[in-house]
Amino acid sequence: MNADEFNARYRVGTPVLAYPGVRPEDGWDDETLITRTRSLAQVSASGDDVVWVEGHAGYIILTHIDPVTEEAWEQARIDRDATIAGRRAALLDAIRSRPCGGWRPERAAFAVKQAGFGPVSSRTAIGDLEALAAEGHLTPVTEVIVRHYDLAAVSS
Repeated sequence: MNADEFNARYRVGTPVLAYPGVRPEDGWDDETLITRTRSLAQVSASGDDVVWVEGHAGYIILTHIDPVTEEAWEQARIDRDATIAGRRAALLDAIRSRPCGGWRPERAAFAVKQAGFGPVSSRTAIGDLEALAAEGHLTPVTEVIVRHYDLAAVSS
């Protein structure tokens, strides 16, 4: 579908699933945005039909945009939130079972994959570690260049 066809069918604010990297059927990338369009579709300088979406800085090619119903959009958000909560709980369990320090993103990504959540990117693993730290479960440790996370000391 080209930009004109997209604009004729969908208004700005349409709920969409957007794939900034790779579409799920074309390869592995754990970044699916559950978002809305924030612009009309247009042709980019490179000649691609694109649209901008909420929560993402750049445009996304229309072949990586799936318009969905409000109900499907809301269900995708619920499913995503449940998956994130489960993945973070599994990661915290893994950290508690192997509390020796040095929980870097790569190690966290491996642990959640071992827990059955499929592969996740380092970007996702960093977000999970930062969220667990914000909740008080982990303490960030910054070394000269690399940050890792340890279990937080429990107050009595």
